[in-house]
Amino acid sequence: MKLLNRKSLATTPLRADVCALIESAYEALDIEKTIARKICLRGATLFVVGARPTRVDVSRFRRLFVIGVGKGADVATIALAGILGKRLTRAVAVSARSGARLVPTSDRVEILYGTHPEPSRANVRATEKIVSLLADADERDFVLFFIGGGGSSLLCGTERERQAGCAIFPALTKRGATIAEMNIVRKHFSEVKGGGLAQIAYPASSLSLIVSDVCGNDFGTIASGPTVYDTTTIADALHVLTRYGVSPRGLTFVETPKNKKIFSKTKTLLFACNQDAALAMVDRARQLGYAARITSLSLQGEARMALVPLVQKIKKGEAFICAGETTVHIRGNGTGGRNQEAALGALEYLMRHRKETEGIAAASFGSDAYDNTPVAGALVDDAIADAAKKKKMSPAKFLARNDSYHFFKKLGGHIRARRTAFNVSDLMVVIKRKEKRVFGMAGPKRNTHPTR
Repeated sequence: MKLLNRKSLATTPLRADVCALIESAYEALDIEKTIARKICLRGATLFVVGARPTRVDVSRFRRLFVIGVGKGADVATIALAGILGKRLTRAVAVSARSGARLVPTSDRVEILYGTHPEPSRANVRATEKIVSLLADADERDFVLFFIGGGGSSLLCGTERERQAGCAIFPALTKRGATIAEMNIVRKHFSEVKGGGLAQIAYPASSLSLIVSDVCGNDFGTIASGPTVYDTTTIADALHVLTRYGVSPRGLTFVETPKNKKIFSKTKTLLFACNQDAALAMVDRARQLGYAARITSLSLQGEARMALVPLVQKIKKGEAFICAGETTVHIRGNGTGGRNQEAALGALEYLMRHRKETEGIAAASFGSDAYDNTPVAGALVDDAIADAAKKKKMSPAKFLARNDSYHFFKKLGGHIRARRTAFNVSDLMVVIKRKEKRVFGMAGPKRNTHPTR
């Protein structure tokens, strides 16, 4: 069971349906299961299933390295090392801790932990080990990269880069800069982002398994594109800072590698993304009798308004699934995250329009089960609305303080999940209670909920 608090959360049939959809998303993104399903080594051929199926004859190479960067890179790197077995020369990963430190069974695998979202000296030390390993590679070697969300913070090449990031990015975040804009700036503080790792590894051959946590799956934005050619320049980074009124004074910028020869021996593959989770949620919703569809895989905009359009147009027996990465403009000094703010914004609308929104449940949750706080997100419905009215707790007042965490801590509705899934952006669902049977392509589906 992926949900840690399902028993206390699934107190009604409608809530139980939402929980079933959430669990289906986490199951589809389980790191170990996905790697086992999509990657195998048969003889000397490494087979990888992704957006573009790939095979690699590893017998052509003297040494085989694995480099993991991002959230879940610890689990992924250990799983990849297990598949490669004795053919693996060395593996190093830098990840964010999601629980106990993982201890590899092989001395050829080293798992290092850094901090996220703000980089620390631990991030710099871990990145130095990765750079040292790649700097020794030559044309007889092959590097298998695992790159995922959180890599922009975890991969930090120098103390100068760390200090620049700590000085600049809180201001950009507070002023509403998008992840793409922030990563343009990040790349031009760094010698490892924006194709920097590819340059260090050259002339070795490489394959990057990319787990997308950004809208549109832009490889150059994911983890700030450490193994892909960067089309942006220092001028673009300065433009972002100017746009948000952040001074570049005292900062040192570096240009990203522009020699395309460096990237001639690199391949990138979209290995997992939010579509995997969204499709799983649609399938589960249809099994439960809902007319389900994906409304967006690139939802952006103000978090507190993200779910409101879906709440406004949903009809009985429907389920709307979407994914993306919203933005929180910080106006108060409260605690919370994008997903809790999105759920609270939906609740504020539900409470103002109780008559037409009766029987609706909505949830927003982080695919990595962390929403800037030790919860994945939040679920709202009629029961939460009733409890808020009874206790005279105004969602609008908590939104004004950006204090969604404490609202749900007092009233319930927090989603808690095991942190075993890929980070592929935020996931959202809005459903409306069924009152009659819903028929699908395969015939009628039961409208009653399974016995609990």
